[in-house]
Amino acid sequence: MLILGVDPGSSITACGFIDPSTKKIEFDFIKFKQKTPQEERIFGVFEFISQIIRAFKPHEIAVESPFYSVNIKSAMVLSQIKAAVIIAAKQEGKNIFQYTPRQIKQAICGYGAADKNQVRFVLEKTLNIDLGDMPLDVSDALAVALTHIYTKGL
Repeated sequence: MLILGVDPGSSITACGFIDPSTKKIEFDFIKFKQKTPQEERIFGVFEFISQIIRAFKPHEIAVESPFYSVNIKSAMVLSQIKAAVIIAAKQEGKNIFQYTPRQIKQAICGYGAADKNQVRFVLEKTLNIDLGDMPLDVSDALAVALTHIYTKGL
């Protein structure tokens, strides 16, 4: 059963695939230039996720529900990016499962306030991979997928 984890972001949106039965792991990401207009980022994420789903045919999709701080503009942008992910998944007939950053950190590190580097360290050790110079968004996406696997007992 192939699980797709998605870390939606306005600069980088990352995908991480984990098959708990075969231990196969894959990942990819899309990165936008700083001056890319917001509507192009939203559509770019939609196209990226649609292509990923069609190419890999995951059974289930887990997405991180972004943490919304006091910056309302950032919250709105991330909500739009997350909506693009959800629409792409639903268009392909996939079920969506959502996890908060605290749930992900708790599942991966056993500590809901772990930082991104701690999550990456534990994830690399758990999955026996080296993400090298990949953006932290990639480890976040794999962490979302692994959280779903742990939560569902897959």
